[in-house]
Amino acid sequence: MADAEVVKYNKTIEKLCVDCAADVGRELAGCKQAIKNRLGKLSNDIIKVSVPSAADLSKVPDQINAILMRENSHFANVLLMKAGVKLDGSGRKLALTAWGVGGPMALI
Repeated sequence: MADAEVVKYNKTIEKLCVDCAADVGRELAGCKQAIKNRLGKLSNDIIKVSVPSAADLSKVPDQINAILMRENSHFANVLLMKAGVKLDGSGRKLALTAWGVGGPMALI
C-alpha cells in the first residue's frame, strides 16, 4: 500500500513540474514576441527619422548594429537583438528589412 502512495505522490509532483514548465514556456514565447514587436517598432521609428542632406547613410546600418550589440551586452547570454535597416537603391533613404532575436531565445 505504501508503494501506491509513493507512486501517486511522484505522479503528482511530476504533473506539477510539467505544468509549470509549460506555463514558463508560454511566458517565454510571449516575451519573445513582445521583444520582436519592440524591435519592429525600433526599425520603423529609425526609417522615419529625417535624414540630413549631408549625412553619410552608408555607415548607419553598421552604427545601428554596433549600438544594439553594445546595449545587448547585458543579456547577450539570453538573446541577441537584431534590427534590420539598410540603404535603399538610391543610397539616400533607409529601408526596413527584418528584425528579430537570436541566441538561445531564438530557439523558443
